[in-house]
Amino acid sequence: MKEFFNKLTPAERRLVVFVGIGVFVVINIWFIIPMFGDYGKYQEQRTKAQRQVETYKTEINKKKDYESKINVLSKQGGAVPTETAALRLSQEVSSQAALSGVTLPTITPMSRGPVGNKTNAFFEEASVGVTFNTGEKELLDFLYRLADKDLLIRAKSMQLQPEVPGRMRLQGSLTLVKSYQRPTPVKSAPAPAAKPTNSATAKPPPKPPVQPSNTSTNKKK
Repeated sequence: MKEFFNKLTPAERRLVVFVGIGVFVVINIWFIIPMFGDYGKYQEQRTKAQRQVETYKTEINKKKDYESKINVLSKQGGAVPTETAALRLSQEVSSQAALSGVTLPTITPMSRGPVGNKTNAFFEEASVGVTFNTGEKELLDFLYRLADKDLLIRAKSMQLQPEVPGRMRLQGSLTLVKSYQRPTPVKSAPAPAAKPTNSATAKPPPKPPVQPSNTSTNKKK
């Protein structure tokens, strides 16, 4: 290469140098300079990823605090009743009425259904209708007992009027409801698929024995 360059005249050498510079500039314009913007994007993505990693680390370090708060909150709230508790609704209402001194002439279980007559994927309602005859203080104590966190029974509707005659006691009717967890349907296991038979390995049925024909015996006779 050096010998070839020495053979060139000064004008040809200048021309070769200018052409080389031009090629170098074109290569930079077409391939190198456009990559400058990509480098900035990669730096920005790297910085964003580092910040996200730091955020995750900060939240992971707060795990013990979150667990302690969850334990405190779980102790403050009552357990969500299940379907078994819903089946005992009439018994619970009757026992609380006896403790409050409220007379319930009738307790009628009502149909169960979704919460608020709407589709709900997690809860349903059980309800009972009762008629009562009691004093004002006993009725308030009865309703207070039903709303306890361990029972979570609420009054959906109420009809109230003074007892006739005398007007010294109260009588009326109540519709009491209780929400409970909707039972999870048990999925049946799929039936095992039938194993395909291999026609190549399957043995053909045995052929029936060939009986000799009567023509041969007739010829001998």
